Amino acid sequence: MQPASLRSDPTTPTPAELKQLLLERLDLSDEGQKTFLEPVYTLGDPFLFRDMDKAVDRIHLAIKNNEQIGIYADYDCDGIPGAVVLIDFFKIIGIMDRVHVYIPDRHMQGYGVNAFGIDELSKLHVTTILTVDVGITAIAEIADAQSRGIDVVLTDHHLPIDRHSSESEGGNSFNLPAAFAVVHPMVGDYPEKNLCGAAVAFMFVRAFIQKYGKTDSTSLTGGYNIPEGWEKWLLDLVGFATLSDMVPLVAENRVLAYYGMMVMKKTRRVGLQALFSANNIDMNRLTESDLTFTVAPRLNAASRMASPILAFELLSTDDRMRAMELTRELTAINDERKQVVADIVKNAYARIAGKELPSIVVIGDESWRPAVLGLVAGKLQESYGKSFFVWGEGGDGTMKGSCRMLPAHNAATLMQGLPEGILIHGGGHKAAGGFAATKEQIHLLEPALNAVLQNLPFTDAEAMADERRKDIVLPLSCAAVRHLNAIRTFAPFGVGNPEPVFLFENVSIESTKKFGKAKDHIECTVTDSTGTAIAFTFFASDTFAKKVVTGKTVSLLGTLEAGWRGGVRIHIKEII
Repeated sequence: MQPASLRSDPTTPTPAELKQLLLERLDLSDEGQKTFLEPVYTLGDPFLFRDMDKAVDRIHLAIKNNEQIGIYADYDCDGIPGAVVLIDFFKIIGIMDRVHVYIPDRHMQGYGVNAFGIDELSKLHVTTILTVDVGITAIAEIADAQSRGIDVVLTDHHLPIDRHSSESEGGNSFNLPAAFAVVHPMVGDYPEKNLCGAAVAFMFVRAFIQKYGKTDSTSLTGGYNIPEGWEKWLLDLVGFATLSDMVPLVAENRVLAYYGMMVMKKTRRVGLQALFSANNIDMNRLTESDLTFTVAPRLNAASRMASPILAFELLSTDDRMRAMELTRELTAINDERKQVVADIVKNAYARIAGKELPSIVVIGDESWRPAVLGLVAGKLQESYGKSFFVWGEGGDGTMKGSCRMLPAHNAATLMQGLPEGILIHGGGHKAAGGFAATKEQIHLLEPALNAVLQNLPFTDAEAMADERRKDIVLPLSCAAVRHLNAIRTFAPFGVGNPEPVFLFENVSIESTKKFGKAKDHIECTVTDSTGTAIAFTFFASDTFAKKVVTGKTVSLLGTLEAGWRGGVRIHIKEII
């Protein structure tokens, strides 16, 4: 497709013209455009989830019977915010003395519901467990909990690994755990099937409040008198998790992310306020990039390098001094994490240099730490424009890793299509996932994945839409605040609503410099007949760096974002 300029002359288009072109590319009706730009806070009926009524009633009974309640959450930036959503709910009810949180250690226990975690909660005399972002594949573990007299109210959003069951929901067959209740967007009639884990927990809270939130609610001993609209304060974490977990930002997810950003700018959480302050983030000008590239890495660093409880405590604490201490600790842990990632990425670049890469690249080393390899895969995917599966040796001797995918590739579909025996287990979302394999089988993974890919039809509308977004030609004079403001009306950006990528043709590189602790980032000053702009890239590969040479004329594919020192800069995605 030939790039289509906004105008046939180099005159800078107005912000209104740029906005209109971006609107046209959404291919929506006039009403659809209005709904997209100004989402209305309207969510579905939470009781359309199968078992939601049972889930709400069981927790209500546990509260009234003075039972010990456990929250079993994942260790990432979906599960931890979801756990805090439930903690806030139990705080307002006033039963925090009977609520216990368990988050598994990424290295010792690994992902998901496990026997160790159930044992720990059982020792605390827990008789009801609420899961967050985990449990849908824990068939044996949840059966074990139920056999001990512990009722499990399962809330999750991940796809089941085993779909070979006689039970059919919404056209899909699932092998579901024998939990007391299963609250999952793929099971039942709830219209939004792509919610993140924290959003599913939020739907539980909405349902509970709807049924028991008022003093005149139908209940055995009265309701809880929760203030009208109180649950909207939870949207800061729900929106954050929606952005962090790479679910499609369309339909209801766009509503959650959009209003989540609004609430985040006013968040009452002292932990988030401390993180923003320490990283010079202006809450009034907060963007999704601040959350996904500054806040999320620091929270995720807790489970990658230390304990996930540090991140949980930061989000849930009401103690401002403790929040500042935790912020400093997580910053130090994240600095350590960044160095580990940088070392692995540099090693990977050296291994890849000069090689012709397949569509899906598998790379790894037994010395690489599995907990950070999702970040490594993301860096490699961005640098080389390929899907990457990256592995290292886990604590149990198996090869464990993470993948990050191009829009045209679906991680879950590809792994499900592999021949039996290639992976011990694997799964995730469309854009990302995790996997494990034996030392003998890991080297068969790359050809097997590419073979599966060859047999899949290319019908990915999202990938095609992403390609269409790359054909907007702009002059450098559009690297201006007024044009960025027009682009930001389409935010928040993420999976399903990618940030618009623009083509800046025939720009001259006037100067370059490397920055960052490892000097592996590149910033350059570029000019064309309409003006001058600053452009940059993170973790540039050697191949990429060779294209950024003073005096050279190139074309840049990139996004526009606010600069560190004011103004607007171009984030380079590709050099032509």
